[in-house]
Amino acid sequence: MLDPQVTVTALFGVGFAAASAGLIAQTRAKGALARQVASVQRKHDEAAGHVAALEREVRHFAEVAMPALVDVLARGHRGTPVPDLQHMQLAGTPVDHAHRAVGRLLQEAVTVTREQMGRAALSSVRETIDEAQVRLHRCQITVMEELDRHPDGTMYHQGLMVLDHQVTQALHTFQRLRILTGSWPGLQRADCTVREVVESARGRIGDYLRVSYTYDPGTGETWLEGRVVEPVTVALAELLANATSFSEGKVFVEVQLFQTGLCVVVDDGGLNMNAFQREAASQQLAQRQVLDITTVRDAGQLGFAVIGRLAGEYGFTADVTSTSPYGGVRAVLRVPLELFGRGPSVDEDAAERQAAHQAMSAPFTEGPPAGGALAAQTTSPAGLPQRRRRSPRPAQPAHDHPNDAPAPVPADDPEDFASGYAALSQAMRLAEAEPAEITFEGEQPHA
Repeated sequence: MLDPQVTVTALFGVGFAAASAGLIAQTRAKGALARQVASVQRKHDEAAGHVAALEREVRHFAEVAMPALVDVLARGHRGTPVPDLQHMQLAGTPVDHAHRAVGRLLQEAVTVTREQMGRAALSSVRETIDEAQVRLHRCQITVMEELDRHPDGTMYHQGLMVLDHQVTQALHTFQRLRILTGSWPGLQRADCTVREVVESARGRIGDYLRVSYTYDPGTGETWLEGRVVEPVTVALAELLANATSFSEGKVFVEVQLFQTGLCVVVDDGGLNMNAFQREAASQQLAQRQVLDITTVRDAGQLGFAVIGRLAGEYGFTADVTSTSPYGGVRAVLRVPLELFGRGPSVDEDAAERQAAHQAMSAPFTEGPPAGGALAAQTTSPAGLPQRRRRSPRPAQPAHDHPNDAPAPVPADDPEDFASGYAALSQAMRLAEAEPAEITFEGEQPHA
């Protein structure tokens, strides 16, 4: 028989072993459960952190990145930095791709909107310019008719000369705007000499008395093709305006002839440009695109852009990177040989001399002379005014020598100022004596 004590001890041992095994199993189960709970908590924390990072990234994109993009794309603040992702661990994720897609859509929307606004604005600007130019040309025609009806030297004549100069400057302002808006200069000229081009350009700036032109028959009587006469005149006027605006004293103009063409050299004694200004000027002179009027900040600094547009369209070049002998800027306008003209034919020259002879022999009357400085106003088929050949007046014959040309005098004496201004204006009018026709949008220039 089994000993009862042994039996109890055995049963107790078996029970203890079973209880221990149960406790061990329970402990292991609790450990596994705790690990699972910790893993779930960790994943929850990671998910919460990811959501918070996404929230911060979206807020960063809306409050920081998008305003910077608007500043750069819409407002034109090119120096504004556009921040990247705030959390670089999101690079390459769908969030990053979505933000970049929104940026591209914003850029496309701004570009399309600006182009549409630009086209509409350019159309309106051109229509306004056309109307203003027509009215100013008619005003100038009236002034010239009044100048021919009254003798020189009177206060009334002097006032008309000042008015004519102001109208000429206003016309040049509108002309430069129509060039920048993608149109042509609006004036078709016949072949002209370089002397006539220089005098015409000088008459379009305010400080024309400060421009000293060194006339030489070998270069001054070189003919330019009528197609480029007005573009070259406008470009030279811009260079003269720039030289007189940023310098004091005289501005010297000289024409040099080479085998490949000619150069009109403009020297001033003002402050020279630094390297950054020269680079900016060269970029503007090389600019060939139509003006984006939606981003224009200073319309008074568009002279080089005007020259660049004309140079690219008509085949001449301009450079302002040299230093003049007087310490200022040397501007060089290069006209290639291909743009030279032949001048009037023998028949046209004979007709011009006959018209001049008739003007000198005709008695002075109160009305416009039959062969006077301006023929009766005519209109084009579109109803716009046309400028025709103006014959020389007997008081101002052509000058064959530079010493015979009327030199502008200082404006200290009103009488000397009036006579000097009258002489310069007459030279300008003789310079534009070739047949010229004004046409605007919708009307093709005549060859």
